[in-house]
Amino acid sequence: AIIRQRFPDYAILNLNYRLATVTSNHFPSQEEDMQLALAYILQNTSSYKISKKIVLLGMSAGAHLVLLQAYKHPHSSVKAVVDLFGPTSMADLYNQTTDPVFLYALQILLSGTPSTNPTMYHQSSPIEYVSSQSPPTLMLHGGLDPIVPSSHSTALQLKLQNAGVANQLVIYPGEGHGWLGPSL
Repeated sequence: AIIRQRFPDYAILNLNYRLATVTSNHFPSQEEDMQLALAYILQNTSSYKISKKIVLLGMSAGAHLVLLQAYKHPHSSVKAVVDLFGPTSMADLYNQTTDPVFLYALQILLSGTPSTNPTMYHQSSPIEYVSSQSPPTLMLHGGLDPIVPSSHSTALQLKLQNAGVANQLVIYPGEGHGWLGPSL
């Protein structure tokens, strides 16, 4: 509702993706869902009466997916990407996590650990696909994020800068993983 109020002239499309379970929907199912959704939107812009100028925005796992879409599958219609506290390196996320439930969920999603399935961790890490063709990127991250450390955004910013991509990182020092209130 806040985004709709601040940007009344923008069309906002909320995408869903398959969630991984022990037996199904392992990565890259979510990546495929994003690709199919973007393709569908672009094929139907005239029906929806919307522009082909796309800004991808996501929070947490959604931010991971929009970053992956923007960098790994670049499209001229994607003009920018907004990342709210998304993981950028799945191996780093795994190695920085101490929560056993979260570790297990990552193992399910990526069919193993970084040491048993390094290819999957690489293929699912947006930071690995940054290039000079990547779209401008805005990153917003809580400095006290216990789930996705802000080091993910600082590492992404460095990679974007080295590639010559316009970017901005805003760290909210007192915020965690997602937040409400005036700083949002």
